[in-house]
Amino acid sequence: MTPGADSGRRTKLNVVLFSGGSGTQSITAAFLKHPQISLTILINAYDDGHSTGRLRRFIPGMLGPSDVRKNINRLMPQSQDCHRALRWLSDYRLPTRMEYAAGMELVEAIASGSAPAEIAANFDQLSVKQARIFREFFLRFHAYAIEQQSHGNRFDFDDCALGNILFAGCYLAEGRDFNRTVDAFSAFYELESRLLNITQGENLFLIARKSDGGMLFSEAEIVSAQNPAKIEDIALIEESLYRSAIANGRQLSPAEFDDLIARGARIPAIHPQACAALASADVIVYGPGTQHSSLFPSYLTRGVAEAIVNNKAADKIFISNIRRDFDIPEEDAHDLAQKFLAALSRKGEVTLEWKDAVTHFFFQRQDAPQDAGAAYIPFDEATFSFPMDAVKLRDWEDQEGRHAGGFVLDELQQIVQSRIDIALQSFRHLISIVVPALDEERTVEETLKRLMALDFQVFDLGKEIIFVDGGSKDRTLELARSVRNVKTYRLDRQQGRGAALRLGIEKARGDIIVFFPADMEYLERDIYPVVLSIVRNNFGAVFGTRAVKCTDLSGRLKNIYGKARGLYLVSKYGGMLLSTATLFLYNRYVTDTLTSIKGFDAKLLRSLHLKSDGMNLDTEIVAKLCRRGHYILEIPVEYKARTKTEGKKSKPMDGLKALLALFRFRFGAAE
Repeated sequence: MTPGADSGRRTKLNVVLFSGGSGTQSITAAFLKHPQISLTILINAYDDGHSTGRLRRFIPGMLGPSDVRKNINRLMPQSQDCHRALRWLSDYRLPTRMEYAAGMELVEAIASGSAPAEIAANFDQLSVKQARIFREFFLRFHAYAIEQQSHGNRFDFDDCALGNILFAGCYLAEGRDFNRTVDAFSAFYELESRLLNITQGENLFLIARKSDGGMLFSEAEIVSAQNPAKIEDIALIEESLYRSAIANGRQLSPAEFDDLIARGARIPAIHPQACAALASADVIVYGPGTQHSSLFPSYLTRGVAEAIVNNKAADKIFISNIRRDFDIPEEDAHDLAQKFLAALSRKGEVTLEWKDAVTHFFFQRQDAPQDAGAAYIPFDEATFSFPMDAVKLRDWEDQEGRHAGGFVLDELQQIVQSRIDIALQSFRHLISIVVPALDEERTVEETLKRLMALDFQVFDLGKEIIFVDGGSKDRTLELARSVRNVKTYRLDRQQGRGAALRLGIEKARGDIIVFFPADMEYLERDIYPVVLSIVRNNFGAVFGTRAVKCTDLSGRLKNIYGKARGLYLVSKYGGMLLSTATLFLYNRYVTDTLTSIKGFDAKLLRSLHLKSDGMNLDTEIVAKLCRRGHYILEIPVEYKARTKTEGKKSKPMDGLKALLALFRFRFGAAE
């Protein structure tokens, strides 16, 4: 462990993640972004679907490269052109129904450096070393394929990724040692984190039995659509017996299936490096994914349970799938926990206390907003047999059943820092845009679509849109619900803009919260500089001020209020009065206290314990920030005011309430 230069506290956290191919993608991404996490990913390589399965038949003894490739794609650097080109080449898929001769011609062309134009254009972006090794691996595969051709064995190139052929060539170059191949492949892709196969490389094949007596004869069948009967048992079968049992597509009877398990089932041994990683881990994460293929077989490995149990110091976190998968069509949260422990105990071979294997269960909260018809894994406290103080229920979902990896990282950080003397930096990962509205059917749909189109990946942020209807009497709420992936809420009665914003703050899950109106008076692109100032410059509160770019404000106000000169004067000078009052009361000059674009660090905003229901919420925020000594950064934004006929709703009384709030919070008790 690396000691801190000043405090002596540890600065790195060793995390081991059990993973499959895609289920832990967002979690892995979040861990990789945190500079203090040293990540090791453990996989099994029993996948045998599509081109992966064809490669395993073509090169006897080789495990499946699919999950290796998927994880390497996430772990490899992406900062340089050569890295991006290597990833493109790895993911490039050959055409469907590609003939053998054409496939061999392409493999030879790549090996000789004369690939077709599209492939060559990316190949030219590789470093000299990358290009040389890439060609060497393809040359190895080509030589093997020529040899096999003489025996009448031809590889089917249909829809095969170049990365799979590359891995096969590496496997041949490494003397057909699978674990050495994973290490060499990882080095070729310049991985900084570690990727390990959980076993010593035994070439086994996964089969399963279902509760209705049905049989699944391959990993590919386990992860495919099937009847709803639960999978009750899985087994790993030795290669020669497996090949002979399924030769020529013959279906086995139940008795033959049982005999195959009795004669051919094997329990592989743990990879020594994987054992060492588990022994030294600060946190062990059992990730979500295809449970019966990507995860349970890994836990069955001999030595895994022993390494986990013997590591008394680690936090051990079981992360359940959010939604059902093909292999768990009927399971609930309790079923998954029990099956996990059964696999880890190697079906009872190892005596195992649950608390030695898992310290925390992460399950999806059942009252979270859910898409109509989505099949979520149910959690029932009444039937869950483990203590509830070990369970963390929350809305983990990013979208479409995937975990928001940042939420997992947030919880992990809280767990670790309550136990380990390590100073983990805070990590922002999600922006929540809160959109309050009242009777805005003319603009709400377009506003929400524009907000959904915003991309905050340049800031390494995901986003969620929180829409709060303040009790509209028109089609505002209906139109908001029509915009995909927007989370919609409704106040039970008209209480005001402040009440809608407070509900939005309550529902928001982001580390950054931004207010934005539904009336199209502001430009959505002005959110970017607000967020940038929070992420890059660490400001806690950023306001988008209209006082700088709106050079003809008087003209616009005259257009809005027409002959109502009193309203014109109140609107024009009311904002100045609020700014002057803020200066007088708090020694801070805020040019635009009532702007509808505001951004905050979420923890700071929630710490204000806001109470106001109307526009006085804006001045409550200003007052409380000023009293605590927080700086408010103002950034110029575009603004195009609406007329009353276009839906403008603010009234002079709203401004008066906002002004009174400044006085009330200045002379009231500090909060």
